[in-house]
Amino acid sequence: MDVVGYADPYFIAKIDDRITFTSSILSNTATPTWDDEKWIVRNIPLNAKLTVKIYDKDDEKILDDYIGGFEVLNLINYHRPPKGHEIIGLLKNHSGYFHLSIHSMKSSEETKHLPPYTFDGPCRYSRHDSFAIGRLTMLNADCVYSTWKIHIRRISAFLKPHERQHWNTKYKAAQTIFGHYPSSVASLTAIKLAHKALYGQTLKHHENGQLTNADDLWKLVFSDRTTQRIKPCIYTYVIDDNTWRFSETDVQLFADLASKHALLANGSEYVRYAGEFHPRPKYGWDRCDDEWELVFDNGSGTYAPNPDLL
Repeated sequence: MDVVGYADPYFIAKIDDRITFTSSILSNTATPTWDDEKWIVRNIPLNAKLTVKIYDKDDEKILDDYIGGFEVLNLINYHRPPKGHEIIGLLKNHSGYFHLSIHSMKSSEETKHLPPYTFDGPCRYSRHDSFAIGRLTMLNADCVYSTWKIHIRRISAFLKPHERQHWNTKYKAAQTIFGHYPSSVASLTAIKLAHKALYGQTLKHHENGQLTNADDLWKLVFSDRTTQRIKPCIYTYVIDDNTWRFSETDVQLFADLASKHALLANGSEYVRYAGEFHPRPKYGWDRCDDEWELVFDNGSGTYAPNPDLL
């Protein structure tokens, strides 16, 4: 991509407002190149439309600067423009060119039964470290509070889009967020701001990469960076859209937000699933050097997901 002037760019791509991809941030460049930003989506319709918007990251602002965007109206029979796609800014000004590759193929016997717009990789992960929150929670000696986000392949095949779990209307804390009360708007606004602070990409204190197998998950996500050993603790999690978001449980700092699950879900009224999970040695705690496993439950009062879906 060629942009006008230096920036810290990233882009957000959407197909028919049904599925979204957010790239990594490239720092201080006028010619950003995302070499390893693949996005595999199965079973899109013939008339699917791709929308790409490019932003300039600024950690000091609540909203990032909008550089511009473009659309691709024919994904199936895509032909790359010789100069790339022109990036048009808010005032219809020219903001550069964007080059991308699109490869389309007929659905195979294996994939044709997947739901439309099924995300199929790669499995990317990101970890955001907050030192301000870390100093308040004191969960570790480094005073770092980490949140994780992992993109999950083919989650739609297991947790169907039409089976998303609605917030629990019988749960008082959820009522204060999603109900029709004077305080609900303020609660939801606070949750969304906290979610952005804990999960939004930043130039600093942010790590991302790809998971190619289960070993990568244990090594890059669940192993302590100092000891290189798996940390036994309980995590609060939400699975929504194609992402699995989680952070350590029992952080009283967020109690005033009424629901940590709503925080993880960015105040969404629906999620695919939610609860808590923890890693444990598969063959007992006296064999911590052997294989480990993750144990999930549906322990979310805010969403109270159906246990039969586990």
